[in-house]
Amino acid sequence: MATTEISLKLFMDKKGQRVLFAEADKKFVDFLLSIFTLPVGVVTRLLKEGGGMVGCLPSLYQSIEDMSVTHIKPDKSKSFLLEPKVMLCPKVPLLLPNIGSTFRQLYRCSNSNRYSTCTNYATDEDSTICPHCKHKMDQILTFVDPPGTIRESSTSKDGYVKGTVTYMVMDDLEVKPSSPTTLVSLFAKFNVKNIGDIEEKVVDVGMDEGVKLLEASLRSKTVLTDVFLPAEIIKTGGLN
Repeated sequence: MATTEISLKLFMDKKGQRVLFAEADKKFVDFLLSIFTLPVGVVTRLLKEGGGMVGCLPSLYQSIEDMSVTHIKPDKSKSFLLEPKVMLCPKVPLLLPNIGSTFRQLYRCSNSNRYSTCTNYATDEDSTICPHCKHKMDQILTFVDPPGTIRESSTSKDGYVKGTVTYMVMDDLEVKPSSPTTLVSLFAKFNVKNIGDIEEKVVDVGMDEGVKLLEASLRSKTVLTDVFLPAEIIKTGGLN
């Protein structure tokens, strides 16, 4: 999975100096949903390194880093806690650093096509023996659709949401499919009476922005405004 940079179209309220929503494609929405797959240890490491995490988890993380291995059980390691493996859906955009190195490839028993019970087991070690049939679990586990599923394209297996839809991402990261009706109701909700009060801006989202989005999502309900609208513009009312 290669590092990805994504374009995002922001719709900003000139008067309120805030981002109302963003128009996003499948790649950005897949990235947002993939946040739920991240173990706390991975999130803490990412935000601790940049100094963007509040609370006690950075201190707890540091205490584990500093702890002597003589205090760790022989069958465990610090990396088990500090660098847990991440299970990502295939080809989700990598907008967070060092996630690829913790990606977990899963394996299942090659007899799973013969014995349904074998499908209950998965491992990240291809030398593991299946608890049911005692065969080696060395078949790479892939994501398979339920019977009767109709594919949009050869790439529709990738990620979490369909790629034929444009999505609207609210300032608080609520996601919904885009439609004219939704757009009208949003303008009414935000009391936008003149389309001239809305400014569009296309921004690039890379790893720096990915980390900022993750950090802001844990402390704020105005994530897009916090990340993409500089504080000095809001302070001086310079959005025009």
